[in-house]
Amino acid sequence: MGEAVKLADFKEASFIEGRLLRVARKKVEIELDDEETGEPALATVKLADGVNIDLSVVGEKVRAVIVDGKVARVTPILVGPHPAQSQNRVGIQS
Repeated sequence: MGEAVKLADFKEASFIEGRLLRVARKKVEIELDDEETGEPALATVKLADGVNIDLSVVGEKVRAVIVDGKVARVTPILVGPHPAQSQNRVGIQS
């Protein structure tokens, strides 16, 4: 038969985008642009249980999914040309 599916209930989910500055002690620090002033602001958010972050993205622009006040996932945001586009240019001379 089929496997049992476990659903998780959560109250609120949102996301933030910015530069991942630091990962330490079950917390992450993300530099954001303050919407009101346009100045850089620092967001420190706790990590949810069982969340693993690839440390190679520290210093990169990321999107963090926040569920019930904790980071549930961090994914890098691709900046510049899409990887498939740059692969198509290999071997082409101008």
